[in-house]
Amino acid sequence: MPKEENVIPKNKKRRIIPRSTPPPKELPLEFKNQINELNECDLQFLMHKRLFRSDVKTNNNRLSMPIKEIRADFLTKEEITKLNERENGSDDGRLIGLKVTMLDPCLKEYTLPMKKWSMTTNTYNLVKEWNKIVSANKFEEDQELQIWSFRVNNNLYLLLNKLWI
Repeated sequence: MPKEENVIPKNKKRRIIPRSTPPPKELPLEFKNQINELNECDLQFLMHKRLFRSDVKTNNNRLSMPIKEIRADFLTKEEITKLNERENGSDDGRLIGLKVTMLDPCLKEYTLPMKKWSMTTNTYNLVKEWNKIVSANKFEEDQELQIWSFRVNNNLYLLLNKLWI
């Protein structure tokens, strides 16, 4: 009997898993200047993210950040508690989420909720305003980003650095 081979059908696109890359030594100067103007503190590299189709599809309207890929403890205990809160305090209520300010690669500010979803792996998702960020920055599948966090007056900010690889 002939040996079976693992063959990917021609109509199926192979999903490329991003290799782990070390955090950059420094942010580009324009980012540093902007966050210095905001009097930031606690700047941390969170993750290298290759955008998947689900991250840029209009009807999904969310950026997923698998918790196991995040390299820093960037949330306070209060924020972690808030991410687990549900409307009406019931187990079947919708997740409330945590308001986050995001700076896109053009240094434009957006405010959007971050929610913790229990999926195959626990994932933080930035939702609601994400499509505006995708559109403004012309993000596409396989685009690579670095995601950083910092705080301004104890409020959580995320920063997207678009990589030109």
